[in-house]
Amino acid sequence: MYSPEEIRRLAFVEHGPSSLRLKQAGPLSDLSFAAKDLMDVAGYKSAWGNPDRLRDAEPALATAPAVLAPLMAGAHLIGKTHTDEVACGMFGMNPHFGTPINPKAPARVPGGSSSGSASAVAAGFCDFALGTDTGGSIRVPASFCGLYGLRTTYGRLSVAGIMAMAPSFDTVGWLARDATTLQRVGEIYFGGIEEFKPARLLLARDAFDIPVRDIGAALLPAARSLGDMTELTLFTEGVETWLETFRPLQLYDLWSTLGAWGKTPGRRLSQAVAERIELSSRVDPEKFAAAVIRREALTDRLVNLLGSDGVLVLPTAHDLPPLRDAPVSAQIEFREKTLALTCIASLCRLPQINIPAVTVDGCPVGLSFIAGPRGDQLLLDLAKKIGDALPVASLAR
Repeated sequence: MYSPEEIRRLAFVEHGPSSLRLKQAGPLSDLSFAAKDLMDVAGYKSAWGNPDRLRDAEPALATAPAVLAPLMAGAHLIGKTHTDEVACGMFGMNPHFGTPINPKAPARVPGGSSSGSASAVAAGFCDFALGTDTGGSIRVPASFCGLYGLRTTYGRLSVAGIMAMAPSFDTVGWLARDATTLQRVGEIYFGGIEEFKPARLLLARDAFDIPVRDIGAALLPAARSLGDMTELTLFTEGVETWLETFRPLQLYDLWSTLGAWGKTPGRRLSQAVAERIELSSRVDPEKFAAAVIRREALTDRLVNLLGSDGVLVLPTAHDLPPLRDAPVSAQIEFREKTLALTCIASLCRLPQINIPAVTVDGCPVGLSFIAGPRGDQLLLDLAKKIGDALPVASLAR
């Protein structure tokens, strides 16, 4: 349906480097990578998915630390990748620069906002790609495109030189086609990753009731096939409590960082982003203050539950990727339902990894694992152990 040239064009921005290598030798010298166009690379602009930003921005003076680390490990940077406008999106749809292709399901969206990064890796243009994750921006495209994707523990990796969208949620992460590559990249940031003792798996049984029936029916047996695990109820406070905590915090963060920029007279914004920034300007201060307290209570409960060896098992998204021509109403409904799953790690500032698990109606569907604070290495080790052990299940609707 799409040629390799078209997939590449819609994955990579034109204003990034086509080839950048700082060292010829190093632990990643055999790997190529891409970086999301929220991340600075010295000498090049970061457009953030917006034409005004592309026009007005000066070339970056320094490379973001998250990008510099793999460069200094010998990895070859082959470009910067498209993103949803100012990272405000779950689907990868950008009316200014186009929507990257999902190579695993070309009729469907690739997921966002790390859309170009996921497309580039899934298409085989590079071995791994860097992205950011606020409310699911690595985890969702990883699930949609059949990739391994890690959202790191909040605050563990530097976000300097990266556009701030919601600073109390923003994290760095990366995507790869296999768990071994994902772990090799992790060692550049965390040091050598030793083999861990078997994790204490905790199946969030009620989380598997959120996806549509076909997705839940495919993922639950796959999760249970991983071995002994304790089944528990995650949403003891109710799903809406989690969402009502996430929404005001994330929106107020957005208003604090990008509100003035977005409200500049004459600013060119897509209708969806303009509406989201307007919504962020109207956050009720009382709801925000109450959400701050609830967030800490939810975090304390989950961190105590996980400890140092616990891993929560849950679906990554609630349904297959929307079709590329899906109406806005369908996108809004999809976002709210999947956000019930992705907001958990985001609110509690925890690491989460997506692993390709099953195929439904020809589309990849991911299974997720959440660990306690700084449990990134545990998740990378777990992904390497079980990624190939998941059953190959395929369902047709």
